[in-house]
Amino acid sequence: MTRHSKTAFTFGPELRARLRQLRERRGLSLRAMAVMMDRQTPGGHAQLSRLERGRMSFPTFNFVMDYLRTCGARSSDVADLLDTYLSQPPVLKQKGDAAVAELLKVLPKAEQRAMLKWEKGMVAAREARGLPLLSRGLALLSAEENSACTHPGQNGGRTRPKKRPETDRQRVFRIVWSFIHANWNEVFEQKLYEAMLKLKDEVPRSRRRDACGFGRRFFGILTRYYRRESRRTSALERVEREAKQEGFSNRVVAMLRDAANLAYRELLLSGSLDWQPTEEEIIKKHGHAPKVEKAETRLEMDEASPVFESNKVLSLIDSLAIAAVGGRLDKMKVAHYHGQEYYFRWINELVAVAHAHGTDSPEWQASIEKWTPKLPVPEFVSEAAQMVAEIYNRWKVRLPPKPVA
Repeated sequence: MTRHSKTAFTFGPELRARLRQLRERRGLSLRAMAVMMDRQTPGGHAQLSRLERGRMSFPTFNFVMDYLRTCGARSSDVADLLDTYLSQPPVLKQKGDAAVAELLKVLPKAEQRAMLKWEKGMVAAREARGLPLLSRGLALLSAEENSACTHPGQNGGRTRPKKRPETDRQRVFRIVWSFIHANWNEVFEQKLYEAMLKLKDEVPRSRRRDACGFGRRFFGILTRYYRRESRRTSALERVEREAKQEGFSNRVVAMLRDAANLAYRELLLSGSLDWQPTEEEIIKKHGHAPKVEKAETRLEMDEASPVFESNKVLSLIDSLAIAAVGGRLDKMKVAHYHGQEYYFRWINELVAVAHAHGTDSPEWQASIEKWTPKLPVPEFVSEAAQMVAEIYNRWKVRLPPKPVA
């Protein structure tokens, strides 16, 4: 069972009344709202009723946003009720900032300001990675307790050492190296991305992450310090053998190693291997190193971009068609729940058929014939289909080209 803080946001009487007011201003019933929000399952309108009556204290963000969008609400309609809560910082963040500030009082003023800015950057990074905000701050606050290096375990009374709190010097070292690694990885990930583009047909999508992982191991060995060069060579050969044992061909392994070599050579010639960030650069970035997109992520984004753009344009066409047909149905005084929702479902199917086969195809005509007996006002069906076809043909130029089979 999920536990919520006493200060967690809840739907109070003022907000519930405001939601009901926005829905009634639009002239929508709960059943019509459920249809417009695509919650047509049995009991879909009952969830909206529970929200307005205060029976749903912690609804999801998507649910509330869909409700407000369906009502045609703007941010200004509920801003006055949310400003009071949103103006307060998170409780954990307040405690963490106070703990860090207390512990840094022993440092000079200049170092205090710099370390506080670095700490805020690290807190933002931990939030982005989903880590606890005060995992380090609480450990520092309980430094005396942590002096006892062991604590009882769960199996047979075994003990294990506690994680030691991070010192200021260790934190600075970690932050500086995160900037250095980001600078290196920016060059390497570009070379790896170019290599994976050439290997797109040889490395299946399910193995891209593994292939990129071997490439990063090559690059890590090249940038690591070895007292003897023979140890570096043996480490590279060991990774090559492991990659081949995983089923990658000689060409794939060679191109991954070449990408690592090219990146290392470019860093070496440009002098970037000896680069270190200045204090001003770290403070300007709030202690958070620039994010470098991984090669496999860039490949997935390249493949998903046409699909995303197509879905976005189709959603726009669908909304325009529903608005146009819905306006005509309102003038004809067709009921929402027992009339207009059938037209809206049909329009969704028509837009999908038009995208797949076109507005002059037999599938388009078959969809019209299939839905005509189900729709009220049958004489309006052909006119509604013509309106959808005109809107689709007007906006289809924005659709990305379909991939060639």
